[in-house]
Amino acid sequence: MVNALAILAVLALACSDKSTPTAEPSRGDAPAVVDALVEDAIAKLEEEPPDPGKLIADLGAIPAWQAVIDRAQLLARRGQRGTVYGRVGGAVASAGASSYVWLVDDTEGNGTLGIAVALGAGKAKPGDRVALGGAWELDDNRRWYWKVDTVQALPPAPASALKDAPTPEPSHLVRDGNLTAGSRTITVARDNDAVYFQLVGPPPANEGDGWLVADELGDTPFALLTMPGERQAYGGQDMRAADERWHLKKAQTYWVRIGRIRKRTDKPALIKALTAPVRVN
Repeated sequence: MVNALAILAVLALACSDKSTPTAEPSRGDAPAVVDALVEDAIAKLEEEPPDPGKLIADLGAIPAWQAVIDRAQLLARRGQRGTVYGRVGGAVASAGASSYVWLVDDTEGNGTLGIAVALGAGKAKPGDRVALGGAWELDDNRRWYWKVDTVQALPPAPASALKDAPTPEPSHLVRDGNLTAGSRTITVARDNDAVYFQLVGPPPANEGDGWLVADELGDTPFALLTMPGERQAYGGQDMRAADERWHLKKAQTYWVRIGRIRKRTDKPALIKALTAPVRVN
């Protein structure tokens, strides 16, 4: 509405501007010309797609996986509530979870991060991007799920810049596969490369501390590598389930796509994985 009023003001000024001599239109034609210009301007404004970032900010929504990290502040039993957003996926295949569907985090992890939601019939279909109000509940099988109380449709997410195919469905189970084309050993990697590596240290003490990695077991640690979704919960109140954590082993080669390499003097580099780890056959 504000934009439309601004356009009306500009048009009014243009019609009253007499600094440039022009052929004077008849008084009968002027209102029709102005009306046509205004209608055209308003139509163009209405054609502009809504800004998904603004909608999400107005709702106070957080990405689906962030709700896992912030679980201690979003518990239904404490009367807490929040809004999460992501892309609706397929049915959760786990035993006893047939009434849930995935809400896939479309901001990180390339499809490997998501939460089980009790969406209800007819509220959204697979592929829809939505914001879901609600809170965390535990079902009879002690599985966490997001109990939905409101559904808000969102515009589609921007296209991913990653060249790797997304994970078929959210999971922290490490898949087996072959090295992707063009992958490098991690010690010679550059930003945004596909890299392969082995663990050369113990598992991280806390989520987000990073896995010590190098080209092969026995090598000097080259980097602390964090996997998708790994970061500490606020205040250390980590309520992640076992199947919401990565479990990697030594003497095994994995590959991931990485982001920026942050090198440090006399310390292992800091690197973040952008895709799920794949165990190399």
